[in-house]
Amino acid sequence: MSGAVFTMVYNEPVFLPIWLRYYSRFFAPEDIYVLDHQSTDGSTGGDGFVRVPLEHETTSELWKIEASERQQRDLLERYDVVLWTDVDEIVAPDPDRGTLGDYIEDFSDEFVNCHGYEVLHFKDSEPPLALDRPILQQRRHWYRNPGYDKPLLARVPVSWVPGFHARKDGRRNPDPSLRLIHLHRMDYGICLDRNRARRSREVEQADLGTGRAYQNRIVEEGAFERWFYEDSCFEAMGVHIDPEPIPDQWRGLL
Repeated sequence: MSGAVFTMVYNEPVFLPIWLRYYSRFFAPEDIYVLDHQSTDGSTGGDGFVRVPLEHETTSELWKIEASERQQRDLLERYDVVLWTDVDEIVAPDPDRGTLGDYIEDFSDEFVNCHGYEVLHFKDSEPPLALDRPILQQRRHWYRNPGYDKPLLARVPVSWVPGFHARKDGRRNPDPSLRLIHLHRMDYGICLDRNRARRSREVEQADLGTGRAYQNRIVEEGAFERWFYEDSCFEAMGVHIDPEPIPDQWRGLL
């Protein structure tokens, strides 16, 4: 079965190498697509993937959805199955059931919803992340976040809501054995620096007015720390940060 994976980035010197290292285990370089929204830091200048340049004056969640849907439809004309993820998201089945490559090879549904978990850095008891070492061996906790039960792997075109958290038509096909591991909070300092960089970009007024992706623009130290440890971004859904130990079988994943 032929498969492709793609993401969208702007200046992601930390997360893009992590993303590429993981997904390159299961996809050939010519089947890995990085939509580059005018990066300026050289992070998309390497090889091992197909760079797809994009131009848009501002950062916008609605534009991101539209561009990603176009890319997914284009890829589905050439591939049997396509996986979209944000650059800080790792999609993986339970290691006891095989690898992502195994899962895709056997995948026959139209689409599937992942089971979302967020890795959480406790900065008072865990050192800053060493990027040359396995990530999950340096962090002890994650927490279940149903807000990240995203429908990302598909054999048919998908229309997403902003943030890719659900399909516009509301259909779901959950598989609890397929995890989406969100790395946004894997390191307190990396996350704060990333927010500062994002805050410097021009954001479309529609996003500011609706509060879309508000968590990416929090930079004041006190507010950032409160968000990092107390706000799941889905509090209105009853989702709270309730850390649990990362099981041993997951620690060798990345």
